[in-house]
Amino acid sequence: MKPQKTIRSLTCSLMSGLLLAACGGAAEDALAPAEEQLGTRESALCVGLTVSGLNIDGVSSYEGVAAGAGSWAVSSGANGVRTEYYVDGVLKSATEYLGTSGGWNFSAGGTTCGGHTLTVKAFPMVVDSAGTRTTCYDSPRSVTASFSQYCAPTTSLSCTRPSNYEVRCTGSVSLGTGTHTAYWQDSVLGEANPWFQGTLTQSFGCEARTYENKYWPLQTVTFSFKVQDSNGNWSNVSSKSYSCVAYY
Repeated sequence: MKPQKTIRSLTCSLMSGLLLAACGGAAEDALAPAEEQLGTRESALCVGLTVSGLNIDGVSSYEGVAAGAGSWAVSSGANGVRTEYYVDGVLKSATEYLGTSGGWNFSAGGTTCGGHTLTVKAFPMVVDSAGTRTTCYDSPRSVTASFSQYCAPTTSLSCTRPSNYEVRCTGSVSLGTGTHTAYWQDSVLGEANPWFQGTLTQSFGCEARTYENKYWPLQTVTFSFKVQDSNGNWSNVSSKSYSCVAYY
């Protein structure tokens, strides 16, 4: 009786296997989809890979063009790097370099005057023999440096009449570099006198209309102000005009 049960069990097992194989069941389902295997291989490429070194050697801006340079290095197993460049948090460009270490360079126009930051973000890469590139975004490294774009000095001007015979003007300056040297000029009826050096406050003779001088003509006098900063750069010219009695 025992041999008969053993034969029956073997026969059932063989029949079940043949039926499943004939229907295309277990043999196909036991294999993982190709997409899953490919994703697993790509993830495995990035395991343990890092950007081992990243620095900014220098960054500056001239006439609205920002430029920077530095170096990078990746860990063993990686053979390239992707670098992204952000100015004030805005992505400006990206570059890919092959190898295990090297230098990076960046430049971008449209930099406004004032202070800014450059952030360089790097990701390790794996490039196979067919040229297929895998960027490992899970292990970035970043560095940030500050720089500034020179701003020419800017002036403004306010004037008052402390008396009927005087106009007193005060110039204000912003931006520029270092100290500012003030220059003044007055123009009568469009005829400009030479510029002369002064301080931020300057008084000019200008008699206002009164009952005593009501028969004398008036003339327009324009008072102008500008500065030069330590770099030798000039500001804009700020001006105010007043009516002054003309004695001929």
